[in-house]
Amino acid sequence: MNRLARPTWKGLIFPALLFLSACAQLPPAPPAAHLLLPAEQRAQVLTSLQRWTANGQASLRSPQGSQSFGFIWRQEPQGAHLMILGPLGNTVAELQENEQQASLVEANGKRLVAASMGELLQRVLGVSLPVHELPDWLLGIPAHGQVGAYDAEGLPRTADWGAWHLQYLHYEAVGGLRMPALLQANGPDGVQMRIAVSDWRLGQG
Repeated sequence: MNRLARPTWKGLIFPALLFLSACAQLPPAPPAAHLLLPAEQRAQVLTSLQRWTANGQASLRSPQGSQSFGFIWRQEPQGAHLMILGPLGNTVAELQENEQQASLVEANGKRLVAASMGELLQRVLGVSLPVHELPDWLLGIPAHGQVGAYDAEGLPRTADWGAWHLQYLHYEAVGGLRMPALLQANGPDGVQMRIAVSDWRLGQG
């Protein structure tokens, strides 16, 4: 009977090197799911967050027509700052609001002042939006009584803010938090707004 030849240590070196080389080329493993905060802790963190910035695109439909624009919303302890951008990234309007008043600077340099940002944003977009609720819309932190449905991770899937119905269509991981990346809002008088956030900066103004 023929005996099987035993492999020598020299014969094992080359396959081992191939294995190590293949391991070295493997892509890094994605972050473990447990690194993301559970929904309840996520809501607590975002509710207490005083500084953040959201960059993205929005489309707005109303009986008056349709329009698309870029935006940069910056929230700080002293108030909100919103930039409306044109298709080439040019600033169409810049709005700010603090405890005293709201201001608007148009592309032509004209400056207007009002009691609230909502009044000025209506001048820019031609429709009335619940501006004071927009930060919570963007962060995805409706009160429990407002949520109509949750997803498998316990995050809001649908929510109602007064006359507005929101659908959270997609979330993205930002650090240890799931943040809204795409949402749709249907409001009164046939107004519909779709918001896509491409960049979140949490804790930064």
